Amino acid sequence: MTIYVNFSELPSWLMLASLKKLCSEVSIELAWKPMLSSLGNVAGSNLKPGVDDPLGIYKARRADARHKAAKRENERMCERLGIEPAQGEKKINPFYLSLGMTWLTNQGAELQQYFNYVETAFLKAFRDGADVESVFGLKVVLKESGFRIAGLDYFLANEAPDLDAAQEKIMESGVFNSPAFVIADEIFHGREHLPLIQWMLKGNRGIPPV
Repeated sequence: MTIYVNFSELPSWLMLASLKKLCSEVSIELAWKPMLSSLGNVAGSNLKPGVDDPLGIYKARRADARHKAAKRENERMCERLGIEPAQGEKKINPFYLSLGMTWLTNQGAELQQYFNYVETAFLKAFRDGADVESVFGLKVVLKESGFRIAGLDYFLANEAPDLDAAQEKIMESGVFNSPAFVIADEIFHGREHLPLIQWMLKGNRGIPPV
């Protein structure tokens, strides 16, 4: 199964507990892929000042409703993660943390090492407000997660993949938001699909979870 993670979004952090549970109950090989962006579903009105749009009021109300819903969802996720809403609203560039994930793959990291790295990355970014947008910040995350950094500078300078090109391929494959899971050529967006994925991995026995 391939897992797509966006280090700038709380849902990818929130899915870790459920994913750990799945991995403790089902033997499965995981391929971890970072995402630099997702397709958002919160947008404002396109109404410009001075433009007569008969749907302008409706569009503005819809935009306001989406904004309020996103705010409530952020508050709910932050409560579950044990951080303040203001921390959850922090905007970060996931580029270097994504490079860190490719480094783990390059080094043949084991499952627990991926979990340690991803959890440390989210904690440093959203709870601690630490620098995660530089090579120095990446090295701190790797060290605190217990993963090696020897050879990292050479990897970043000479062997690191083109993440922008990889992002385009990810979108072209039909993966638009994170977390996402691809198994048996099926794409599942969102952690709420993990019970169904577990049912599939156990051989589709019994009634599938709703």
